[in-house]
Amino acid sequence: MLSREGRTEATERWRDGDHGPRADMAKAAPSTCVTCGFYLPLAGSLSAAFGACANELAPADGAVVHAEYGCGAHSDVEADNGPIAPIAELVYDDGVELESR
Repeated sequence: MLSREGRTEATERWRDGDHGPRADMAKAAPSTCVTCGFYLPLAGSLSAAFGACANELAPADGAVVHAEYGCGAHSDVEADNGPIAPIAELVYDDGVELESR
């Protein structure tokens, strides 16, 4: 298991490296990795800040990227927060016919 010191050193390298938020490409990018459909968050304590890029057309494909990194190969996918199953229109049917008076 990687020690706390090892995790700290790795995150500093990744944050300050070519796929960190201060990289020239990240500064010029229209959006960040955390909003990209190809962004795969890392597990554990690093998941809030780092993930892997899974876009074969991106310069960071297969690399660990900071959530605030960005490039020109963003998926532009918007999350669908609607229901998983379509919801039918609500209908009341109690078997009683009502007549207006």
